[in-house]
Amino acid sequence: MKKLILFLAILFLFCTNALAKPPKKQAKMVTKTLSGQIDMCLSCHDETLDNAHGREVLGCYSCHLGNPLSGNLSLAHKGMVKNPGELRFIEKTCSQEGCHVKEAKWVKHTLMATNRGIISTLRFYWGETKDPNEPLTVEKLKITGKNSLAIDYFRKLCGTCHLWLERGRLPGFLSEKGGGCTACHYEKPVERGKKHPLITKRIPLKNCVRCHNRSGRIGLSYQGLFENEGYGTPFEEGDVSGSTLPDGRFVQRVSPDIHFEKGLVCIDCHDKRELMGDGKERAHLDQQVETKCIDCHGGNKVIERIKKRDEGEKDFKRFVHIEKKEGKFVLLGKMDKRAHLLNPLKKNSCTSSLHKDLSCQACHSRWVPQCYGCHVRYQRGERQLDKIALRDTYGQWEEFKSYMRYESPVLGVKENFQNEGRKVVIIVPG
Repeated sequence: MKKLILFLAILFLFCTNALAKPPKKQAKMVTKTLSGQIDMCLSCHDETLDNAHGREVLGCYSCHLGNPLSGNLSLAHKGMVKNPGELRFIEKTCSQEGCHVKEAKWVKHTLMATNRGIISTLRFYWGETKDPNEPLTVEKLKITGKNSLAIDYFRKLCGTCHLWLERGRLPGFLSEKGGGCTACHYEKPVERGKKHPLITKRIPLKNCVRCHNRSGRIGLSYQGLFENEGYGTPFEEGDVSGSTLPDGRFVQRVSPDIHFEKGLVCIDCHDKRELMGDGKERAHLDQQVETKCIDCHGGNKVIERIKKRDEGEKDFKRFVHIEKKEGKFVLLGKMDKRAHLLNPLKKNSCTSSLHKDLSCQACHSRWVPQCYGCHVRYQRGERQLDKIALRDTYGQWEEFKSYMRYESPVLGVKENFQNEGRKVVIIVPG
């Protein structure tokens, strides 16, 4: 009897081991970075990035965290982050000593992260605050859950164009938005079979337009794209137009900006301090944008003055891509290094005292999008996705548009425009 019990016990152990799951993937060798740091992730992951973030230089752990000393799949991936550029992670990733310490701190205060101007202006015109510059930010909305009618509108219709949005958390085309540093510095690999995204300083136009295509629609206008009323006209072969944006809005091709025609992209004009900030929190767009037309087109003396100022700058050199060739300044495109001659202002028109109160845009804008019949509908009893909290809540907003026009710009007067005093500027209704 004892022999039978012993036999059955051995048989049970044998069957149990035979049916058990095979051990998870194990690393076969110890792998290191060029500096000698052990990073077992490299034994499995062979993706290549740019030179600065190369796998041999940084390994995987420096950005994605996890446990680089373990050769076991589960243990190695514990605590790992998929997108190191997310603002909620950058103190441990991009902001490490020896990496982008200052930039990671600055970017949290930029308008692309805070959305202060949108939130405060919306609340001011809806009568919810007397302060059009109130310091209410996306981060504070996430932490406190603060809400009101105007904020609910922002949460549900405007809450995808900020750096705090977690990339990939929203459905459809919205999944491409957000992601902190990744929102701008991300580029899909072009080589077949590559999965890891590329990290780039040469920000392509499409990354900017992913967000800058609503409200003033500057990203669309720059390319000569006019968002029409949504009827799908002009029809193509008896069907609606095939010219649409990722969200389904219909567009028409019209005259683009002269800079777009010449092959320039956003980063050719807009510099580091404008885009990533300098650590100071600003309330509105015109407080953060410092680029002016006259910086490039004010003649050699203006350009030389800015380049002289750059010599004393450590972090915010503005004209590193502007060089003097044969006595004339040229701008070298940051994407393709093409040389663009910087023509000075016309003496008989631009510099005339008769035009001293005109902004450059007042004369040189070919057209602007105009929406005179735009309105919204609110249904309190319906639910809609809160794009800040990432959950459905009561209150549904729906936008409607009509009388969309692209015509000569409406002009208005703005006090202290670009710190140059009272100027006549263009206005974009809608």
